[in-house]
Amino acid sequence: MMKLSVLEKLQQTNADAEIWWDSSPLVFASWRDEQVRKAPDNEARDHWIAQLDRFLNPDDPSRSLVRGVTTNPSLIAKSIISSPELWGREVQNLARYQTGQGGQEMFWLVYLEAVRRAAEFMFPMWASTGGRYGWVSGQIDPRDMFDADRMMEQAMQIARLAPNLMVKVPGTRQGYEVIRRLAARGISVNNTCSYTVPQFVTCIRAVETGLDEARRQGIDLSRWRCVITHMIGRFGSQGDLIAQADVRDIALCQAEVRWAEIAILKRIHNILSGCTAPIKMLLSSLQMDDPTIGSATLSMHLQETAGANIIYTCKPEFIEKTMIRAEEVNQFDCHAIERSIPKAVMEKLERLPYFRQAFEPDGMLPENFGRHGAFLATQAEVNCWMRRLIDFTDCQMQVVSGRTRRSMLQVAAE
Repeated sequence: MMKLSVLEKLQQTNADAEIWWDSSPLVFASWRDEQVRKAPDNEARDHWIAQLDRFLNPDDPSRSLVRGVTTNPSLIAKSIISSPELWGREVQNLARYQTGQGGQEMFWLVYLEAVRRAAEFMFPMWASTGGRYGWVSGQIDPRDMFDADRMMEQAMQIARLAPNLMVKVPGTRQGYEVIRRLAARGISVNNTCSYTVPQFVTCIRAVETGLDEARRQGIDLSRWRCVITHMIGRFGSQGDLIAQADVRDIALCQAEVRWAEIAILKRIHNILSGCTAPIKMLLSSLQMDDPTIGSATLSMHLQETAGANIIYTCKPEFIEKTMIRAEEVNQFDCHAIERSIPKAVMEKLERLPYFRQAFEPDGMLPENFGRHGAFLATQAEVNCWMRRLIDFTDCQMQVVSGRTRRSMLQVAAE
């Protein structure tokens, strides 16, 4: 008898819910094989093989649980740096034929090539489903989050790479201007680095305005898609929620931190349910709950949102944990998304400015989105990976430069 995975059970709570892969699809095969090798026994191994065979199959969407792919600069950088033999040769080949390019320009060429290959991998699914599934998100350079013109230039470069690419744009004031301009051109978008209700409200307005412009110009929107990424696990873990609670002598347990994240999500879900634009929420940074500190759930992020028409994009390590702890979930409540946040928890959370700013639709002005605690933490992490990727390309270019210099010296000696 087929044994469903945790994520398959979750997807069954709403036919329109989607599971996405939060990494480069190019690494899926090696990751899958590694997980199978880790199986604790033969029975688990057989179940894992069957589940992972159903998990991602772009050539046969009817057999694939995954419906799309999210990438970001950090994930792309990790993928490239962890495969130095493959990508080292790519950078060196580019360096030979792209003469006059500096390290910054070479980094961007390599980044675009990695995004293009991910889109190519998922294209069969996109083509066979008429553009409904098989989308891949390609993000602009995070160092340009506050430069609308620069982001727009990069967005157009990404959009031209493949028809199944949606451009990933950060949730800054300038980012929402770019999203409006992209929607007006009929270019699919993914709003990333979003943690708060005010960001979602601003994005909805930008999309609606852009789509109105597109319709006036007669642009075909039949395959246009928009998702807004709610980086749910980063709100509680990387922002100021816990620090503000400590200063005010408010004790927050793991479940209450999760409730803060879920309260924001459920408010956004209600807002989107009344939205006329075809926008879907995408949950990223999903977290498992720790039973050693009193948690009675596998993942509140999954169990309190079951039944919603949303997308769950899952990192490889998150999927691995759901496989290991699969016995903790028999089934999901398909009405969980409708449940209210416990009153006592809400009263505690509403004493924290960090929560109120994120929960109230007018809690933040657009110019302050880029100063939000979780935004700043994410920005610092991504910029670190960008520097590492740039250094990787620089090293490979130096290899080519050294070989060229040696060849020139040999010729001169002859």
